[in-house]
Amino acid sequence: MTMQFVLMAAIEFGVGILYERQRGLWRRLRAAPLSRGMLLGSRAASSALISLITLAVCWGFAILVFKVRIEGSWLGFIGCNAGIAVLAAGIGLLLAAIGRTPEATRGIAIFAILMLVMLGGAWMPSFLFPKWLQKVTLIIPTRWAMDGLDGMTWRGLGLDSALGAIAILFGFAILFGAIAVARFRWEED
Repeated sequence: MTMQFVLMAAIEFGVGILYERQRGLWRRLRAAPLSRGMLLGSRAASSALISLITLAVCWGFAILVFKVRIEGSWLGFIGCNAGIAVLAAGIGLLLAAIGRTPEATRGIAIFAILMLVMLGGAWMPSFLFPKWLQKVTLIIPTRWAMDGLDGMTWRGLGLDSALGAIAILFGFAILFGAIAVARFRWEED
Protein backbone atom coordinates (compact mmCIF):
# COMPACT_ATOMS: atom_id res chain seq x y z
CA MET A 1 0.00 0.00 0.00
CA THR A 2 3.03 2.24 0.41
CA MET A 3 3.53 2.15 -3.34
CA GLN A 4 -0.09 3.26 -3.81
CA PHE A 5 0.48 6.12 -1.39
CA VAL A 6 3.65 7.24 -3.19
CA LEU A 7 1.90 7.10 -6.58
CA MET A 8 -1.05 9.09 -5.22
CA ALA A 9 1.47 11.67 -4.03
CA ALA A 10 2.84 11.71 -7.60
CA ILE A 11 -0.61 12.82 -8.75
CA GLU A 12 -0.44 15.77 -6.38
CA PHE A 13 3.06 16.56 -7.63
CA GLY A 14 1.83 16.66 -11.23
CA VAL A 15 -1.34 18.57 -10.40
CA GLY A 16 0.75 21.07 -8.43
CA ILE A 17 2.78 21.77 -11.56
CA LEU A 18 -0.48 22.32 -13.48
CA TYR A 19 -1.63 24.86 -10.89
CA GLU A 20 1.74 26.62 -11.16
CA ARG A 21 1.38 26.74 -14.94
CA GLN A 22 -2.10 28.28 -14.59
CA ARG A 23 -0.59 31.01 -12.42
CA GLY A 24 2.15 31.72 -14.98
CA LEU A 25 5.05 30.52 -12.82
CA TRP A 26 6.50 28.25 -15.51
CA ARG A 27 6.53 31.05 -18.07
CA ARG A 28 8.55 33.15 -15.62
CA LEU A 29 10.90 30.25 -14.86
CA ARG A 30 11.67 29.92 -18.58
CA ALA A 31 13.24 33.40 -18.37
CA ALA A 32 15.98 31.91 -16.18
CA PRO A 33 19.11 30.72 -17.99
CA LEU A 34 18.22 27.06 -17.43
CA SER A 35 17.15 24.40 -19.87
CA ARG A 36 13.68 22.90 -19.86
CA GLY A 37 15.20 19.59 -18.84
CA MET A 38 16.94 21.22 -15.89
CA LEU A 39 13.79 22.96 -14.68
CA LEU A 40 11.63 19.85 -14.94
CA GLY A 41 14.45 17.60 -13.74
CA SER A 42 14.84 19.59 -10.54
CA ARG A 43 11.12 19.18 -9.84
CA ALA A 44 11.36 15.46 -10.58
CA ALA A 45 14.40 15.08 -8.33
CA SER A 46 12.60 16.71 -5.42
CA SER A 47 9.56 14.49 -5.99
CA ALA A 48 11.74 11.37 -6.14
CA LEU A 49 13.55 12.36 -2.95
CA ILE A 50 10.28 12.96 -1.09
CA SER A 51 8.98 9.61 -2.35
CA LEU A 52 12.15 7.83 -1.26
CA ILE A 53 11.93 9.36 2.21
CA THR A 54 8.27 8.35 2.42
CA LEU A 55 9.15 4.80 1.44
CA ALA A 56 11.97 4.69 4.01
CA VAL A 57 9.69 5.88 6.81
CA CYS A 58 6.96 3.38 5.89
CA TRP A 59 9.40 0.49 5.60
CA GLY A 60 11.09 1.52 8.86
CA PHE A 61 7.73 1.46 10.61
CA ALA A 62 6.88 -1.93 9.06
CA ILE A 63 10.21 -3.38 10.15
CA LEU A 64 10.04 -2.03 13.70
CA VAL A 65 6.35 -2.45 14.47
CA PHE A 66 5.15 -5.29 12.24
CA LYS A 67 8.48 -7.18 12.24
CA VAL A 68 8.70 -7.24 8.42
CA ARG A 69 12.03 -8.75 7.42
CA ILE A 70 14.16 -8.21 4.36
CA GLU A 71 15.02 -11.85 3.63
CA GLY A 72 16.72 -11.12 0.31
CA SER A 73 19.32 -8.62 -0.85
CA TRP A 74 19.33 -5.29 0.96
CA LEU A 75 20.95 -3.69 -2.09
CA GLY A 76 18.14 -5.05 -4.28
CA PHE A 77 15.58 -3.82 -1.76
CA ILE A 78 17.05 -0.31 -1.80
CA GLY A 79 17.25 -0.39 -5.60
CA CYS A 80 13.58 -1.39 -5.93
CA ASN A 81 12.54 1.43 -3.63
CA ALA A 82 14.70 3.90 -5.55
CA GLY A 83 13.07 2.67 -8.77
CA ILE A 84 9.59 3.21 -7.30
CA ALA A 85 10.53 6.73 -6.18
CA VAL A 86 11.91 7.66 -9.60
CA LEU A 87 8.88 6.08 -11.30
CA ALA A 88 6.57 8.20 -9.13
CA ALA A 89 8.47 11.33 -10.17
CA GLY A 90 8.21 10.33 -13.83
CA ILE A 91 4.47 9.71 -13.52
CA GLY A 92 4.01 13.12 -11.88
CA LEU A 93 5.90 14.86 -14.68
CA LEU A 94 3.95 12.95 -17.30
CA LEU A 95 0.66 14.00 -15.72
CA ALA A 96 1.80 17.63 -15.70
CA ALA A 97 2.78 17.39 -19.36
CA ILE A 98 -0.35 15.76 -20.74
CA GLY A 99 -2.93 17.19 -18.33
CA ARG A 100 -5.02 20.15 -19.36
CA THR A 101 -6.59 21.24 -16.09
CA PRO A 102 -5.67 20.22 -12.54
CA GLU A 103 -9.20 19.06 -11.74
CA ALA A 104 -9.66 16.82 -14.78
CA THR A 105 -6.13 15.46 -14.52
CA ARG A 106 -6.57 14.51 -10.88
CA GLY A 107 -9.80 12.63 -11.54
CA ILE A 108 -8.44 10.58 -14.43
CA ALA A 109 -5.08 10.02 -12.74
CA ILE A 110 -6.60 8.61 -9.56
CA PHE A 111 -8.43 5.98 -11.59
CA ALA A 112 -5.27 5.19 -13.59
CA ILE A 113 -3.11 4.86 -10.47
CA LEU A 114 -5.65 2.60 -8.77
CA MET A 115 -5.67 0.38 -11.86
CA LEU A 116 -1.86 0.32 -11.97
CA VAL A 117 -1.66 -0.62 -8.30
CA MET A 118 -4.35 -3.30 -8.56
CA LEU A 119 -2.92 -4.88 -11.73
CA GLY A 120 0.60 -4.58 -10.33
CA GLY A 121 -0.26 -6.96 -7.51
CA ALA A 122 -0.33 -4.56 -4.58
CA TRP A 123 -3.89 -5.36 -3.56
CA MET A 124 -3.52 -9.11 -4.04
CA PRO A 125 -0.50 -11.09 -5.21
CA SER A 126 -0.22 -11.29 -8.98
CA PHE A 127 0.38 -15.04 -8.85
CA LEU A 128 -3.31 -15.35 -7.90
CA PHE A 129 -4.35 -13.68 -11.18
CA PRO A 130 -5.46 -15.85 -14.09
CA LYS A 131 -2.49 -16.89 -16.27
CA TRP A 132 -3.55 -14.61 -19.14
CA LEU A 133 -3.70 -11.61 -16.80
CA GLN A 134 -0.30 -12.46 -15.31
CA LYS A 135 1.17 -12.21 -18.82
CA VAL A 136 -0.63 -8.95 -19.63
CA THR A 137 0.54 -7.27 -16.42
CA LEU A 138 4.19 -7.70 -17.40
CA ILE A 139 3.87 -4.43 -19.35
CA ILE A 140 2.86 -2.54 -16.19
CA PRO A 141 5.69 -0.99 -14.13
CA THR A 142 3.94 -1.54 -10.81
CA ARG A 143 3.96 -5.30 -11.45
CA TRP A 144 7.75 -5.17 -11.68
CA ALA A 145 7.94 -3.06 -8.53
CA MET A 146 5.85 -5.55 -6.59
CA ASP A 147 7.77 -8.55 -7.93
CA GLY A 148 11.04 -6.88 -6.96
CA LEU A 149 9.84 -6.03 -3.45
CA ASP A 150 8.35 -9.50 -2.98
CA GLY A 151 11.65 -11.05 -4.01
CA MET A 152 13.64 -8.91 -1.60
CA THR A 153 11.30 -9.34 1.37
CA TRP A 154 9.37 -12.55 1.95
CA ARG A 155 10.77 -14.59 -0.97
CA GLY A 156 14.39 -14.04 0.10
CA LEU A 157 15.88 -13.75 -3.38
CA GLY A 158 19.26 -12.30 -4.27
CA LEU A 159 20.26 -9.09 -6.00
CA ASP A 160 20.26 -10.71 -9.44
CA SER A 161 16.50 -11.27 -9.25
CA ALA A 162 15.91 -7.57 -8.50
CA LEU A 163 18.05 -6.15 -11.30
CA GLY A 164 15.41 -6.69 -13.98
CA ALA A 165 12.74 -4.98 -11.89
CA ILE A 166 15.05 -2.08 -11.07
CA ALA A 167 16.02 -1.61 -14.73
CA ILE A 168 12.39 -1.64 -15.85
CA LEU A 169 11.32 0.85 -13.17
CA PHE A 170 14.11 3.24 -14.12
CA GLY A 171 13.36 2.65 -17.82
CA PHE A 172 9.71 3.62 -17.39
CA ALA A 173 10.74 6.66 -15.35
CA ILE A 174 13.12 7.77 -18.12
CA LEU A 175 10.46 7.20 -20.78
CA PHE A 176 7.85 9.17 -18.83
CA GLY A 177 10.35 11.95 -18.14
CA ALA A 178 11.38 12.20 -21.79
CA ILE A 179 7.76 12.41 -22.92
CA ALA A 180 7.13 15.06 -20.27
CA VAL A 181 10.06 17.22 -21.35
CA ALA A 182 8.99 16.95 -25.00
CA ARG A 183 5.31 17.70 -24.38
CA PHE A 184 5.37 20.11 -21.46
CA ARG A 185 3.48 23.35 -22.12
CA TRP A 186 5.11 26.29 -20.38
CA GLU A 187 2.13 28.60 -20.69
CA GLU A 188 -1.57 28.19 -20.09
CA ASP A 189 -3.50 27.58 -23.32
